[in-house]
Amino acid sequence: MRSRFRDVRGSASIRGRESGDYVPASLDPLRVQRVDAGAKVNLDGRYILYWTQIFRRPRHNHALNYAVERANELGFPVVVYEGLRHDYPWASDRIHVFILEGARESARELARRRIPHVFFLQRNAREHRKAVAHLGRDAALVVTDLFPSFIIPGQTAKAVRQLRVPFYAVDSCGVVPIRAFEKEEYAARTLRPKITALLDEHLKDIEDPRPEHQSRDPGIDFPWRTDLEASDPRELATSSAIDHSVPPVASSPGGWCAAEATLRRFIDGAFGRYADDRNHPDREAGSGLSPYLHFGHIASTDCALAAKRKKGVGEKHRKAFLEELIVRRELSYNFALRNAGHDSLEGLPDWVLRNLSEHAGDARPHLYSLGELERAETHDEVWNAAQRQLLREGRIHNYLRMVWGKKVIEWTRSHAEAFEILVHLNNKYALDGRDPNSWTGILWCFGKHDRAWQTTPVLGKIRPMSTANTRRKVRMEKYLKRFGPF
Repeated sequence: MRSRFRDVRGSASIRGRESGDYVPASLDPLRVQRVDAGAKVNLDGRYILYWTQIFRRPRHNHALNYAVERANELGFPVVVYEGLRHDYPWASDRIHVFILEGARESARELARRRIPHVFFLQRNAREHRKAVAHLGRDAALVVTDLFPSFIIPGQTAKAVRQLRVPFYAVDSCGVVPIRAFEKEEYAARTLRPKITALLDEHLKDIEDPRPEHQSRDPGIDFPWRTDLEASDPRELATSSAIDHSVPPVASSPGGWCAAEATLRRFIDGAFGRYADDRNHPDREAGSGLSPYLHFGHIASTDCALAAKRKKGVGEKHRKAFLEELIVRRELSYNFALRNAGHDSLEGLPDWVLRNLSEHAGDARPHLYSLGELERAETHDEVWNAAQRQLLREGRIHNYLRMVWGKKVIEWTRSHAEAFEILVHLNNKYALDGRDPNSWTGILWCFGKHDRAWQTTPVLGKIRPMSTANTRRKVRMEKYLKRFGPF
């Protein structure tokens, strides 16, 4: 019988069950990266362990599907582990509740598929448990998420050192595998033709394989699991040693059900006027999908296919949305993967770094502290409104986000201080923060993925943006009233 699996390196050879280096024929090998030092499959194990770190969804998840396929091939059941630390950067009620709501939904759907879901909420430092290492002792092999940013690479590397079984990181970040492009792309214009050429191959429905061995008792030894049905997500967040000053956003619940409902509302509503209205805050034409994409509650492939298949929508709207969802978003993942300095000013091109140095001593028209900016206490009504939206809703209208960022550069003592403030404000309050899109969007304000413009004070050759011009160009009267002073 012909194997359904291909070697990770593309070889058709079959080297035995213990080597573990196979990829199901339905999955592009570029999505799978082996990250251990060559351990053999533990054939005495009890299950295949999938550790979900960022693709927190029970469906259309390449990493989960890989775990299921490997379990089917080797004759094991699958166990899903999901954890939530108290000490990740910018941990708050807002982020915790969003994740916990999603985890509860995932557990219910996985239960329907008879896949055990083990969740552990680490409330404080005293509850330190090496959960992945503990569960991994009884695993035949471990699968986790391939994600090029934030704390995920470090967490993966640490877990790999603690285990002696094959360990795979699987990419479910975007429509096209992020490793399809071997170098950092200069800008959207260089990535666009390359990614367009691969869409016919990759923009297809994600078929979820049926787990074939879930009738086996996996014998899970983990006494610290958190019962997500016994407590409300807000109560669980309140019991954790995190920042309680950033409240949850009631209008944006977490989870794959909420993500799919958001997608349906957008496709049946604002999508039909997206290209015309997306830059106008008063017209609310954004998709609202960004938080769900960040936390993996929905696949970008599902979003793209919904847009592609929607009838009765002008091509300009479809093209504009797919540009943002695929080209721009996956440009940021390429940047995070291929540039070690993607989360710092070191990720900027040489011309920008020279430009910043040349204008480091320019006089600033206004100077604001972090506290004043965080409380939206500036002279600028537009900027204050954008900051208040971030505080209240965990997001900023996409067009205003760029203006918001550039003004901070002009109103702080140095470019380095501006960068740190932008990172802090975005990652503390934005539901879609701590993401390759976050670093890329902030660095775009400094000139990343852009070209040189005419010289202005402070910004130098970086593209300027004015709130006065913004008010003339876009409709935002209702927006300014909505996000007026508290």
